[in-house]
Amino acid sequence: MTTSTPQLAPSKRPLDAFIAFVAIVAVVTSTVVFALERHHGNGSVNWILFGAIGFLLVVTEATPSAALRFGSEGLVTPSWAFAFALLLLGSPASAIAVMAFASMISDIASKRGIDRLVFNAAQVSTSLAFGSLTLFAFGVHGPIFDPIRLSLHDGIAMILSGVVVFLTNGIIIGLLLTFLERKRFMAIARQGLMLSMTADASMLAIAPVLVVSVQVSPLMVPLLGTTALLVFLTARQALHRAHDADHDPLTQLLNRRAFLGALEEFAASSTHENGAAIFILDLDKFKEVNDRLGHRVGDHVLQQFATRLTAALPGGAVVARLGGDEFAVLVRGASADEAGAIASRVHASFGDPLQVDGFPLSAASSIGVAMFPEHGSTPGEVLHAADVAMYRAKRYRSGVEVFESFGTAREHGRVSLLADVAGAIEQQQFELLYQPQIDMRTGTLDAVEALLRWEHPIHGTIAPGEFIGLAEQTDLIGPLTSYILERALRDLPELPDTCRLALNISARNLQDRHFARETLDVLDAAGVAPSRIELEITESAIADDPELARLAVEEFRAAGVSVTIDDFGTGYASFAMLRDFHVDRIKIDRSFITSAQTSERNTEIIGSIVDLAHRLGLEVTAEGVECIDIWNLLTDFGCDLAQGFLVSRPVAINEIRALAAETWFATEPIASTGLAS
Repeated sequence: MTTSTPQLAPSKRPLDAFIAFVAIVAVVTSTVVFALERHHGNGSVNWILFGAIGFLLVVTEATPSAALRFGSEGLVTPSWAFAFALLLLGSPASAIAVMAFASMISDIASKRGIDRLVFNAAQVSTSLAFGSLTLFAFGVHGPIFDPIRLSLHDGIAMILSGVVVFLTNGIIIGLLLTFLERKRFMAIARQGLMLSMTADASMLAIAPVLVVSVQVSPLMVPLLGTTALLVFLTARQALHRAHDADHDPLTQLLNRRAFLGALEEFAASSTHENGAAIFILDLDKFKEVNDRLGHRVGDHVLQQFATRLTAALPGGAVVARLGGDEFAVLVRGASADEAGAIASRVHASFGDPLQVDGFPLSAASSIGVAMFPEHGSTPGEVLHAADVAMYRAKRYRSGVEVFESFGTAREHGRVSLLADVAGAIEQQQFELLYQPQIDMRTGTLDAVEALLRWEHPIHGTIAPGEFIGLAEQTDLIGPLTSYILERALRDLPELPDTCRLALNISARNLQDRHFARETLDVLDAAGVAPSRIELEITESAIADDPELARLAVEEFRAAGVSVTIDDFGTGYASFAMLRDFHVDRIKIDRSFITSAQTSERNTEIIGSIVDLAHRLGLEVTAEGVECIDIWNLLTDFGCDLAQGFLVSRPVAINEIRALAAETWFATEPIASTGLAS
C-alpha cells in the first residue's frame, strides 16, 4: 500500500477516467462513513490521544526521510500505522479526513501535479473508508478498545478491517500500474503486493498495539517505539534488497535480468499480439570519456543520460541499463512508424550536451530498433535484431536504424541462424575457399586469402557477409575464428612453400587480450612457421580499440606473422594509423579499384596511396581487379599484389596448386581486350 504513486504519464483518457472514478468512489464512500458515524455516534473518543496520533501521521507522511521504498513504484511510510490507529480510536470519518489532509500536504510540498494530488488523496480515503465500513458491518461504531479489552468479535472485525484497507489500496495501485505500464493486473499484483507485504502488514499490525500501549501507560511508548523502529528498519532493508536485485545501482533503472524478465512476461501475455518496439542504445565514444576524464565523470554521464532518456520516452516504457554504456527500452503496443518516431525523438533529445561538473559533454547515442514479433519470435531473437540495428547505426553514424529498414526476408532469417552456428561447426557445414593474390612484378602466386562459406542444409550456400557481421556482435566469433584457423592450417600443406596464407581477423578478436598468444600457440602446435601466415585487419576493427589492436599487431609481428590493413581508404584511414601501426602491407579497397577507369579522382588516390606506402616501406595489394586495363594501370603505379576475378575467383584448396604453376600476366603492359569476369 503506497502513499506515493508512480509519476503519472501525460494525460490520457483511460488514465484520467480511472483517476476520476477513484475520486468519485472516495467521495461516495467517505460520505457514507460520515453519515453512518453521525447516525450511530462514535462513542467516547479520546480526542487528546487522537490529536497526538494525528499529528504524528501528518509529520511522517510529509517527511521524505521516513519513507520506505516500495520497489521502484513509490513510497511506503509509517503513516499507515498511525492512520489505522485513528480508525481504531473510534472516529473513522475524522481518520479519513486527517489521512487525506496529510497526503495533500505531502504532495503540495513536493510540488506534484494536480492529477497525482487528487489520486493520492482519493486512494487513501477510499482504502480507509472501506476499512471503516468493514468495522460498521460488524456493528463497531466507536473505540474498539473501550475498555482496554478486545472481544473475539471485535478482534475479527479489526483484523478484517486491516485486510480490507491493505487489499483496497493494493488493488487501486495495481489498476493504476496497469494503465501506466500496460501490464497484466495479476503480474503487477504478484510483484507489488509481495514487495509491499512486509512493510505494509507490519505497519498495520503495529496500530492496535500502539493504541493499547498508549492507553495502558505512556511509559509503554518508548518500548513500543523501539519495537516499531526495528520492524520499520527490517522492512526497509527487505524492500531495499528486493529493489536492488532488479535495479542498476548507478542509474536506478532496471538491470539486464529484470528487463529480460519484463520482455519474457510481455511475450507470454495475451497483450503481446499488439506488438512492441525494443530499442538498444549505446553511447558514442563513451570509452573516451572514461579514459580521458575518469570513471567518476563517466558515472555522472551515465546517470544524466538515463535521466534524459527516461524523460524522452512515453509513459509506460520499460527502461533498463544492460551494462556499461548500453541501455534497452521496451515500448508496448507501438507500431513500426511509432517506434521510429520515438527513437528519433530520443536521439534528438541528446542534441544538447549534458552538463557534468559545470562543463558540457556530448552524449550522442546510436539506437537500434526491432519490432516484436516481426523481427523475432522470442525475446532473445528480437533483442539480437535490435542489437544488430544498433551496430549498424554506430557503423554508419546514422543515429537510428530500424532492423527491417535494411533486412530482406532472407536476411531476416539470418538472425535465427546464429543459433545454428555452433552445430554447424560440429557438423562441418563450413568450408573454406581460397582466392589467389598475384605478385604483379613476376606474375606468380604470392598468397591466398581464406574465405568462409556456409553450406546450410536448409538455406543452401550462405555468403559470409550474411552471418559474419552478426556473429561479430556475439561470443560466436571466437569459436568461428578458431575453426577457420584450424581448418586453414590443415589445408596449408597443399600450398606452395613460398605461398602465404591470409586470414581475416575481426574487431572482437582484437579486443581479446589473449587472442594473439593463443593463435601463436596454435601455429606452434601445428608446426607452422609464423612467416607463412598473414592477418588481414580492417581499419574499423583497429579503430574500435586502437591500443588493444596495436598490442596484438606488435605481438604477431614480433613472432614473424605479417599484418595487412584491409579495406584501406573506406573506414578510419589516417596518417596517424600508418604512423602508429607497424604493418607489412595495405590492401586498397575494391571500391577504389573497380571505379578507377571512370573516376580520375579515384585514379589519383590509388597512385598516391601506392606512392605513400612505398615511401613507408609497405607493400600494396589491390583487390577487385577485374579487367586488363585496371591491371595495366596498377602496373604503371607500381602496385605489388593483385587480387580479383581477372586472376581467379575463390576456389577449393585442391585447385590452388594447379593455379600456382601458372604465370598470369607479363610484367609489361598488355593491350586492352575488354576482358572482365
